[in-house]
Amino acid sequence: MKTTSISSLSVSQAMQLTVSSSHAEISKLQKESVSGTFEDVGLELGTRTSTSLDYDRETARLQAIIDSNSMSNQRMQSSQLAMQQMSDSGQTLLNSLVALSGSSDSTSLQVSADTAMSVLENFNSYANVSTNGEYLFSGINTDVAPLGDTFIGDLKDNFNTSLDDFMSSNGIASASDITSSQMKTFLTDYTSNFDWSVYSKASDNKMSSRISTSESVTTSSSLNGDGFKNLALSSLITSQLATKGLSSDALSAVNTQVTTLAGLAVSGIDAERSSMGLSQERVEKANTAMKSQMGIINTQLTGLVGVDTYEASVRLNTLLTQVETSYKITSKIQDMSLVNYL
Repeated sequence: MKTTSISSLSVSQAMQLTVSSSHAEISKLQKESVSGTFEDVGLELGTRTSTSLDYDRETARLQAIIDSNSMSNQRMQSSQLAMQQMSDSGQTLLNSLVALSGSSDSTSLQVSADTAMSVLENFNSYANVSTNGEYLFSGINTDVAPLGDTFIGDLKDNFNTSLDDFMSSNGIASASDITSSQMKTFLTDYTSNFDWSVYSKASDNKMSSRISTSESVTTSSSLNGDGFKNLALSSLITSQLATKGLSSDALSAVNTQVTTLAGLAVSGIDAERSSMGLSQERVEKANTAMKSQMGIINTQLTGLVGVDTYEASVRLNTLLTQVETSYKITSKIQDMSLVNYL
């Protein structure tokens, strides 16, 4: 009869090799059960790895556009709020002009002048509003405030100098001597020759943003629009002439002119708001489409690199049990000794 020797050392080493191999598999299964994807995509997919990389790149590209759209949306929302305030100010000026029509009461005229100056100051403030370090109404010149610190003072000086020159060239001694016809002529000439570019540092070109893989829209505004200019003009003229001591006929001419300008200002700013609202709607639709596209891509990617997390967890628990059993057996083998039987 032939016998074969069995070494407790060889059995112990075999157990250790099994445990070592199991540890590598446990590490792999732990990562896969948490992430839901292969630990080593290249190893599992082989030549199909490039497909998963294409999916990842496309998802990253779409997410980058969505993130950019979030910034554009924030800029447009802030612009909308500022333009709403401007439009409301223009409407306030319009209402005061309607109430003033035909009145020569000094108190009412002072209130009208104060209201107009308040509108001009509010306009100056909202025109220079910024978000994330970008001026909203500077067009593409986002790093430059559209209106300077001396904007209101410069406007007043220019207007009053122009009025003085007009009176001097027409032999008019005082403002009370200006006729209705002369006032119409002055205001028509002044508004026609008014150079807004002297005061506005904004660019005529507005910011354009790519909101999807194939679509771009305008996502900013420019203070060079007629609505903004007319709001500045109507409030300027009212603030400077309402308390100038004009005759009732001349005041009537002023009222007619600034009422027209204020109306054009409100309609012009509201048109700008509507245009930006359309851009906001297009951004929202683009985001919805891209999120749907990302959902489809992620579904395809999951089918390619995804693992069954339940199955991975079951396998992980089985291996952990096996490893624990191996440790116990190895420990008992190592405790075996002939000395115990002598």
